[in-house]
Amino acid sequence: MVIWEQYRGLAGEWDGHVAALSGGFYQTYGWSEVRRGVGWKPLRLLAWRGGQVVAVASVLVKRKAGIAVCWVPGGPLGASEVLDREFRATLGSALGTKLFYCRISLLRADQGAEAAFLAGAGWKRPAVAMSSGLTMSYALAGDDAERLKRTTGNWRHNLKRSGRYDLRIEHWENPDLDAISELYREMESLKSLPVQHSDAELAAIFAHCREQVIVYRCLDAEGRLLAIRAAGLCGATAMDLLAVASGGARKVYASHATLWELLGHCSRLGLRDYDLSGVDPLGNKGVFDFKHGTGATLVECLGEWEWASLPGLRQAVNWLVARKSA
Repeated sequence: MVIWEQYRGLAGEWDGHVAALSGGFYQTYGWSEVRRGVGWKPLRLLAWRGGQVVAVASVLVKRKAGIAVCWVPGGPLGASEVLDREFRATLGSALGTKLFYCRISLLRADQGAEAAFLAGAGWKRPAVAMSSGLTMSYALAGDDAERLKRTTGNWRHNLKRSGRYDLRIEHWENPDLDAISELYREMESLKSLPVQHSDAELAAIFAHCREQVIVYRCLDAEGRLLAIRAAGLCGATAMDLLAVASGGARKVYASHATLWELLGHCSRLGLRDYDLSGVDPLGNKGVFDFKHGTGATLVECLGEWEWASLPGLRQAVNWLVARKSA
């Protein structure tokens, strides 16, 4: 029998449970505190069976007009068979309301008949998803030479080209947040993108997750910042967290060089997998080709599922998601 309960302990203990369940940076204690800064209240649940923690759910909650909207980024972690009525009952009790909507996002492949189980347990696929449901998983095993063999010929050629430009790639142990922000604003302007990470969010990431974040930067021969890449770590896994480059970075293949050094760092730490954080082969083919070129494997994730105490809540939330994406 599985028993769910609300967790009220320390950050380190929570992250230990997350790491033991294959990891997942978006389910860490620190990441939920980052999201608190933009209006989400963290609520953490543990599932126990036979004295062992078998699942965790770091739930982010917003309330509107007495209704709780719940989002579980990159989770819950553990077997999906525990995402049953008991999970929803415990969540409702912790929320203190019977009126709630919950969307989960399982960033791993279906491990059998999990999709069928979720459907049978009352979960539904959202009418409007927030992601493609696809990601790239990079195996960190092997030294540089072994991993280089797994890259495509074009990616390997571009990495070699980056060596012609006297670039300096280094582990940035004390990142300058103003410099990172300035680089993001430049990229957003050049590509007509919305804000990727606000100054407040960048500050929160390094305030709450600093020990779990590795940053690499690329400087040109004159010491100008061209690109950064940062990973969020949990257990034996790492995940792309920040990726930004200047207008001139592409000409010197700075993104290839920076990512390669970051992957090498994670490999030397003995980590197992690096999640390249989502791909869209049709909507963003350039990014897809870049990530695929590393030798990463395409993963069709179990993905997003939703449940609502009232059918109308599903319609309302999906309408809001569609409006925000437009």
